[in-house]
Amino acid sequence: MGLWIIRIFFMILCILTAFYSLPSHKLVGIFIGFFGSLAVIGLEILIGKIPWRKLILAVGGLIIGLLTAILLANFFLLIPFEDPKTENLIRFALYFIFSYLGIMVGLKGFEELGFIFPFISGIKEGEKLLIIDTSVLIDGRVYELMKSGFIDYKLIIPKFIIKELQSLADCSSDIKRQRGRRGLEVLNKLREDNEISARIYDIDYPEIEAVDAKIVKLASELNAAILTNDFNLTKVAEVQNIKVLNLNTLANLMRPRLMSGEEISLKIIKEGKEAGQGVGYLEDGTMIVVENASKYIGKVVDVVIDSAIQTPTGRIIFAKLK
Repeated sequence: MGLWIIRIFFMILCILTAFYSLPSHKLVGIFIGFFGSLAVIGLEILIGKIPWRKLILAVGGLIIGLLTAILLANFFLLIPFEDPKTENLIRFALYFIFSYLGIMVGLKGFEELGFIFPFISGIKEGEKLLIIDTSVLIDGRVYELMKSGFIDYKLIIPKFIIKELQSLADCSSDIKRQRGRRGLEVLNKLREDNEISARIYDIDYPEIEAVDAKIVKLASELNAAILTNDFNLTKVAEVQNIKVLNLNTLANLMRPRLMSGEEISLKIIKEGKEAGQGVGYLEDGTMIVVENASKYIGKVVDVVIDSAIQTPTGRIIFAKLK
């Protein structure tokens, strides 16, 4: 509220200044003062949304661009021109073009310079970094895991991961939209919790289409580990000697083991792949395939654990009716 009071005061001051500066054209003065101050306030709000590190690089790019334009202008103006307007036009064009190029090069060079000068990217040398995958944010368990202190890393959430979550949240499919919104909610919880070290990393690789490939490239450049649930991403990263923490692997290791012969109650949800099989799930999502249980779909039955197998996506338990 205080900022808007200052902005309104600035606008009134601009209008009064323009009003008294043009006594013969007061309406024009009011018009210029109002829209001029509006443009300045809009520019101030826009600049406020740019990270200060990027702003420093943009200003640096602007200075370099202006210096380049001055050198080129002095070179070109060694050629005598009959019309002084031509000289001014050339000088103005060079200043305008190289100022723009300097700012844009400075902003686009933010990603590359972040690896050379760590203070630009906000990452300290020797810091343990963990790049988080989209699947982990959608899963949601990462918040409790970070809150518990079991993972002693600084979380890095790349900008392209946020873009992927936003595209999911805007998807026409209800399931994908729900997954995207859940991921964004978990992301906000991580950022708002002061006890968790997490930051957004403003980077993208436009030349790379696949998000998994972007994650692997960023992890390689930052010498960071990857936190994911994706089996394929895990294998690709391991091939390139990048450390991977897979939440599914951790969950499988920590999951209580059901012993052969143990009896449990289970609700049959659907039919299995084989004839007569019924499928149910434990609270943690473990699939249990029950022989001759397809006729009990929607009902709770007592089953006896027979055996279990470990798959890349989790554990599957086989059981039979009691």
